[in-house]
Amino acid sequence: MEDAIDAFINIKYVGARFDGGQLPLDVLSDLQALEDILTTFARDLWLSRHDRERMPNGFPSWFKFSLTGVGDGSAIPLLRLDIADDVQPQLIGHHERRDLMRDAELEFAKVLRAANTPECEVILSPTQIRNFNRFLTNLKPGELFNYTSPSADAGKTAEIISLDVERRNRFLKSVKPTYETRLQGKARLKTVDENSTLRFITTERKDISLIDSTVRAHEYGANIGSYYEYDLTVRCRHDDSVKEVLTIHDLSLVDHPLINAIETMETLRDGWLDGHGKAVPENVRNNAKSFISAAKETPPFYAAAPTEEGGILLEFTVSNWDYGIEFNSDDTITFFGVDLESDKEMWENFSIQNLPQLIDRVILAIIDHE
Repeated sequence: MEDAIDAFINIKYVGARFDGGQLPLDVLSDLQALEDILTTFARDLWLSRHDRERMPNGFPSWFKFSLTGVGDGSAIPLLRLDIADDVQPQLIGHHERRDLMRDAELEFAKVLRAANTPECEVILSPTQIRNFNRFLTNLKPGELFNYTSPSADAGKTAEIISLDVERRNRFLKSVKPTYETRLQGKARLKTVDENSTLRFITTERKDISLIDSTVRAHEYGANIGSYYEYDLTVRCRHDDSVKEVLTIHDLSLVDHPLINAIETMETLRDGWLDGHGKAVPENVRNNAKSFISAAKETPPFYAAAPTEEGGILLEFTVSNWDYGIEFNSDDTITFFGVDLESDKEMWENFSIQNLPQLIDRVILAIIDHE
């Protein structure tokens, strides 16, 4: 069953192009962006109110906007909102769905009001920044977009909020492209300074810098290159990079995950790979662990796996390059890489006695491609 609001939002285009109720086709992209703005606000409100991180799978079916006509006046798009009551009714009832979209409209109104202030300060999620960048892209100088807020009291003059090209551009330039979120995972400590400013790099190659005043700097300094498990509330930029850490919920030193993975390879026996695959000898395991312990500047490895020949392969990526370091049973080490966007490749051989030179070569490859 569906509930419908025939004229959900009161908007109007003003200008010569819109005289006589004409609606140029390039405005249709504005209406699509407006739908995305409202449904994104509705999603964010629902997640916040229910303390959830992900929406139910059926959320895109909760709401549907349609252009049903153009009203009298300069150009008044008539937007119909259909609300699906039979999609996941156990999660959200009929009245809550109506209220949710009305509250989303109020959030939209707040943004438009802020865009009309000289010192506009608005914080939007990356998704909303993209949505507003698409909104009113074809508005021309001298034209207006008018929005009438539903919050006007009966009997009083309705509040009309307008945007023109100048105000829209000023708003988009001043919007704060940050959002707050909670991050959990594992990261490797890269550097620490005398002020206990710690720089970590996560297993997703994300940089995180923070200050932990509860621990002396030299205590962290002894663990550079080690892995920590973190639970943080952070402020992120629109590209999802971390701008600042707001709260440290937990920051705990953990055993190196790769060394643990390598130690478990001691249990492998000949034939571990469907009848194939040699056991990984102790010298290979020790060589790989020695490299990990000594190589403080290498990036997080996304894989540590035994090879069919009884070796160990460590893999990592930098930019568009995929690298591997293979530790062989004869105490040789092969460092190789493939450019995933071209036919370029490289490989070099080292002995375990040349471990420092291997580390320098790996670091050089990282610097070349970062």
